Amino acid sequence: MLDLARRTVAAGLAPLEAARETDLGRFAGWSDAERIVGNLHRACAELGGVPRGGPIDIITALADMVAYNGGAPLTCLA
Repeated sequence: MLDLARRTVAAGLAPLEAARETDLGRFAGWSDAERIVGNLHRACAELGGVPRGGPIDIITALADMVAYNGGAPLTCLA
């Protein structure tokens, strides 16, 4: 995740865009794949200077997760 986040930041991509361009490989079939978007939001924010566990734009992160999920509601409770 950190390697992907570093590449995302270096390329100037948004987390949603980076997630859409990422081949999940053997993890593609796992449930709740939209979590990659939320994880990228967190990792990119922290790489950008937000303290570990500090606030991120949760509304944007969740909206991007729904968009990645094809507009379907999120089912992940993590």
